Amino acid sequence: MVKKQDLLFLVIFGISIILLLSLNLYIEKEKQATKDEELSTELTEEQNVQDTVRFYITSLKRQDIEKYNSVMVDDLKINTSSLYFTKIMTNVTDSKYVGDNLSAIHLLKNDRRVSIKVKYEITFKEDYNPEGIYNEGRNKCNVLIDLIKIDKRWAIKKVHNVQIV
Repeated sequence: MVKKQDLLFLVIFGISIILLLSLNLYIEKEKQATKDEELSTELTEEQNVQDTVRFYITSLKRQDIEKYNSVMVDDLKINTSSLYFTKIMTNVTDSKYVGDNLSAIHLLKNDRRVSIKVKYEITFKEDYNPEGIYNEGRNKCNVLIDLIKIDKRWAIKKVHNVQIV
């Protein structure tokens, strides 16, 4: 009788150990799934920010007002008669995206604002001398771009600290 009780005790102890290990494994899988989802969301948000910046630079190259306005907040939108379009965009012959600091920032799903430093090249027509800090021909720029999330999309709120390298 004593051996049956010892055997029953060992069986119950073994089953409880298996249940605890299974529960621990389930908890670890859930934690990993949560981390994976956070990383996926972070990468998606960073990609959306990067796409917004690339659309901005591409719109300069193509003199595409619709694309430019699609990535700007309402206050920065332009039309064909605006000073920015007539003085700057119409005289751009090329613009290229060079880089950013997106690898240094970490965006979460509920982040609403971000500032990134972007490097790009902008080339003006040979005979055109742009006003302000730009030079005739090719200009390598470092610029700080503030973005804000509006209805699940990122829009440029401010472009500032433009430095010619």
